[in-house]
Amino acid sequence: MKSGPFARLWKSGLISSTGDWVAILATLSLADELAGGSGIVLALVSRILPGLFFAALGGVIADRVNRKYAMVVVEVGRAALVFSLVFADSIQYLVLVNLAMEGLTLVFQPARESSVPNLVQRNELVQANSLSLSAAYGTFPLGALLFLALAPFSERITDTAEGLAFMVDAGTFLVSAAIIWTIPLAGHDLPERRRRSGRLNLMAPLRDLRDGVVFVVTHPRVRLVVGAMGVALAGGGIIIVIGKPFATDVLQTGPTGFPALLTAFGLGTALGIVLVTVFGSRIVHKDVVFSLALLITGLSLASAGLVRTLFGGAAWIAAMGFGTGGAYVLGFSHLHEQVVDEVRGRTFAALFSLMRIGLLLSMTVALPLSGLFDGVIPGLLSEGMRVVPILGGGLIFLAGLATLWRVRRILVALGHADRRSTLEAVTSAFRSYRRSTAGEQLTEEMNGLVGSGETAPDPAPPSEEGGR
Repeated sequence: MKSGPFARLWKSGLISSTGDWVAILATLSLADELAGGSGIVLALVSRILPGLFFAALGGVIADRVNRKYAMVVVEVGRAALVFSLVFADSIQYLVLVNLAMEGLTLVFQPARESSVPNLVQRNELVQANSLSLSAAYGTFPLGALLFLALAPFSERITDTAEGLAFMVDAGTFLVSAAIIWTIPLAGHDLPERRRRSGRLNLMAPLRDLRDGVVFVVTHPRVRLVVGAMGVALAGGGIIIVIGKPFATDVLQTGPTGFPALLTAFGLGTALGIVLVTVFGSRIVHKDVVFSLALLITGLSLASAGLVRTLFGGAAWIAAMGFGTGGAYVLGFSHLHEQVVDEVRGRTFAALFSLMRIGLLLSMTVALPLSGLFDGVIPGLLSEGMRVVPILGGGLIFLAGLATLWRVRRILVALGHADRRSTLEAVTSAFRSYRRSTAGEQLTEEMNGLVGSGETAPDPAPPSEEGGR
């Protein structure tokens, strides 16, 4: 965090994320002024929609060009786009700018994630991803406070209450670009096969896209982690939609219930990230611990659907956040370790695409699903708002089980390894005891071998001159 190339990447992300949260809040506020509630929906959909169709292309670009220059160009482009929102006067223009910004983000994210393993040691990946996650999402409160602080002064400088926020965000993107420019991140050479196809060959990017999809689908330890993270976000994303009505209508908490649940989730996530960071260098098989974190997340979300009090709901949501934080960091770290540099951008593009698809699906079906289950199940689960978290938690739990089942051979090997060393020690001790009871005198060398866990050799047979 103080020095080194990754520290610069982290600082640029910290500054850029803070400004991005300011811009998101300002965008939603401006969309509400221009078109009301439908404008907010359009603004949100325009942030998610490009990732459903074009995320893979961003990964191809990140794998074909110098990632450092790609990130700098993207940051400058985003600065220009967000600055233009100062003069936005229609919801159509706002949506178009959002689509363009999200398209640039689809290049920036794979390029950034693909660069992390080239800037840190292998045993530092967990700590690096923990810091990146903290910079990306932990800056939301700072961004919200900054937006509230800028709002009273905005109309004195611009025509809208959001104009100054857009200016500040544009400045953060430019500062981020300047920091990234100083990072000593070398370009990567294309393999000979891809060099022969040519950088300007229109079919070459399509072949790269196909190769990336094939790699993710056929690599077993990558495929399941990518799929599990997408499924987990689909299951956990329902909290975004039903969290507030669940707190007010089901738990009967009033307006303070939903903020309490969000606070519990944030604290749990922070604890999970800190714990994984502390023990990250000791975690060898990250996909195993990732699976266990998903099991905790799913079980906690399902249990939250059965509680009757705010305290119980906050406790289970905090446990869900604990598992979510750990799973997020370990999932990214596992992919950083398993995926080679040549296809890393396309792999993370596939991950981000699946996560967006899962989030959009959960936001779309959560409320209709809760209405569908109202009164279907007797007793406590007669409220559909309780059934939906249970279904979402079950989905995450099954994803964790599937991933854990895939790595079962690792668990068996670990168990056998521990058992083998124990059996060898017991066998050596038994042989030593048998020889001592038989009256055989062990030499110092034999005693040393037995003491070190090795089996002592059998005594030399008597010579023929001495008889048998």
